[in-house]
Amino acid sequence: MNLFKNYFCSTIEYLVLGVLSAASMNFVSTIRCYLFYRKKKERRKVPEVWLIGFISLLIILGIITYNGYLSLIPIIITIFYTISSYLKKAKWIRIVVLIAAFIWIYYNYMVGAYVVIIGNILEIISGTISLIRYRKENE
Repeated sequence: MNLFKNYFCSTIEYLVLGVLSAASMNFVSTIRCYLFYRKKKERRKVPEVWLIGFISLLIILGIITYNGYLSLIPIIITIFYTISSYLKKAKWIRIVVLIAAFIWIYYNYMVGAYVVIIGNILEIISGTISLIRYRKENE
């Protein structure tokens, strides 16, 4: 549920900064996190059609909000987040989050979303720690 709150707060910051691509991607991620969380809580599998629907929505919003190469970053990252969260492979989710956090730092610096950078740094730290722990558990 924390991801839900993080995406929502990031959406607001991006709206204030006028970066609609990132705002729309985070808004969709807010909805995705909530719906995926509800399914998980019900101990039910997320329907594949939801994955296809979310990716389609992200692509459509990406086309609508496209504003140069920089606006592609949140679109691509959000698609990867969506796929990895659907697959539920812990190692891949950790890797995607770690790589994406570095890319988000660049993007957030370029658009002036400095508060979100703090969250990206925390993602890098927690992602690194979890990968190290995961590696030790599987040795």
